[in-house]
Amino acid sequence: MKDICNQAAKREKIGPYVRYGLVFFAFVLIYGCSGKQNDKITFQWKDNKATGVFIPKHITGNLRPDSLNLIEVSLVTGEKPVAILGNYNAENNAVLFQPLIPFTRGLHYDIRLKGEQIARFEIPPADPADAPDLSAIFPSQDTLPENLLKIYLHFSRPMREGQSGKYVVLVKNNTDTIRGAFLDLQPELWNENRTALTLWLDPGRIKRDLKPNQTLGAPLQKNAAYQITISPEWQDETGGKLLKGYTKNFVTSERDSLSPKPSDWKITPPKAGTNQPFKVDFQDPLDYSLLTETLTILSENGVRIPGKWQIGPKEKTAAFTPTQPWNPGKFKLKIQPKLEDLAGNNLNRLFDRDISRKMSAPDPPKNSFEIFFAVSE
Repeated sequence: MKDICNQAAKREKIGPYVRYGLVFFAFVLIYGCSGKQNDKITFQWKDNKATGVFIPKHITGNLRPDSLNLIEVSLVTGEKPVAILGNYNAENNAVLFQPLIPFTRGLHYDIRLKGEQIARFEIPPADPADAPDLSAIFPSQDTLPENLLKIYLHFSRPMREGQSGKYVVLVKNNTDTIRGAFLDLQPELWNENRTALTLWLDPGRIKRDLKPNQTLGAPLQKNAAYQITISPEWQDETGGKLLKGYTKNFVTSERDSLSPKPSDWKITPPKAGTNQPFKVDFQDPLDYSLLTETLTILSENGVRIPGKWQIGPKEKTAAFTPTQPWNPGKFKLKIQPKLEDLAGNNLNRLFDRDISRKMSAPDPPKNSFEIFFAVSE
């Protein structure tokens, strides 16, 4: 260690490396040297992520290219440091370490040589102006059935995975934390770009004939007040923390034990020659995510009409605006049977039923449901 420090004192300072037009500096303390010595290191950046760190020879000494395996970068944790997997390469007067997964903003990392800690650096925190935001929580209404099945969280930026168990909490009456309310799924149910997360309330505790329900009870109870809280410590994929913490308050009503019935829906047809929206009123709130993928407008000949769906307030309505003006004629709204209400009851079957009660035989399942309408002048 002493030899390394002596070599460092003799060398000239290495200028910053520039990658992707962006340079950040970190000050590294050389452990074991007499006095304090600050050496600048730089990070390699891509898409606002720290994808590499340049370790100057002031720190590592004159290591041969075939001895780079003597260096180790590890994450500083409360317990034993965790070695980071990646590639080490000699570049000019530095060693470039590129982790397999980009560094995390705000965290500290050690540099070790032959197992001995020689330096520590921190990845610069994200700019608060770039903080991610929780843009929506669904269902959006504030009265929900006691057998609610799913909750959707929508974010403004791609978020870090595997964090919901730590940062999402369900509380009853502002006092009692409901343990095990959400199904612990790994990997979590994110959309492709990790901006929308699906949280399932534990189905085993919702279905009345299953042991988890009989042992632990349902996650939600009728006629109670609940809060879902999201911690501001949740980070996006670049390490930026949420803009603030969030709380959704709601009360619970009785169980929803009926499937949605398209035959009860109310529609408002548009006028021909206009881009007026086709409107449908479901009478009851439905699953937001499934609404965005189960509704299609077709011509009388079965040709899909291009356009855009807009889900209305409290997920009780939807409106379809066509890309081109409506032609006069007959059309149909086609609904996939997987569309569900808030309790997971789809168009063909109930998610949960009381097996102690006799029920009439259900109708044969359908591949789709259709509502016909006409567009006139």
